Amino acid sequence: MSIAAAVLESLRAEAASRGSARVARAGLRIGELSGVEPESLRFCLETLVSGSDLDPLAFDFELCPWTRRCRACAAVFRVVEWNPACSACGSPDTEAAGGDQMELTYLELEEP
Repeated sequence: MSIAAAVLESLRAEAASRGSARVARAGLRIGELSGVEPESLRFCLETLVSGSDLDPLAFDFELCPWTRRCRACAAVFRVVEWNPACSACGSPDTEAAGGDQMELTYLELEEP
């Protein structure tokens, strides 16, 4: 619930900085390793928005897979079955490339 409340606080702050525009829709990017369960977050957001000054705010979620980048061949690949070795060349020398993010990607604002 605290993550949802922080998201809504950010939306309110952005709307206020735009001359009290109303937020109609917001996009969130959620990584597979972020520790955030998308459906739980959606439920919390909808619960907090219902009957508030943000109602009827809609959310779009973009779910991002866990990816790594190979230091040997530069391939970016999705990690499957918790195996971080490169799927292109087999090298175990890889680094994080994505999947741990939780970020606001866009807002649709309506002028007052």
